[in-house]
Amino acid sequence: MIEKQKNEVGLLQDINKKLDILIALTATQGKERDDKVITLVGLRYTNVDIGKFLGIPKGTVDMIRAKKKGDKK
Repeated sequence: MIEKQKNEVGLLQDINKKLDILIALTATQGKERDDKVITLVGLRYTNVDIGKFLGIPKGTVDMIRAKKKGDKK
């Protein structure tokens, strides 16, 4: 019984990860890189996850966020 629950939890976690990717791809479709980053920030993705989704280093995400934050002041 416990093993079945572990398998179900693992399956749900896998589905959740895939849904996260689909949401990120859909939300950023047709946008420029910086706008993609800001959109994903608004969806509460971490900089690490944003970097993975967009195929850019976390440091680049950090710089884009800092630049956009500075632009708003």
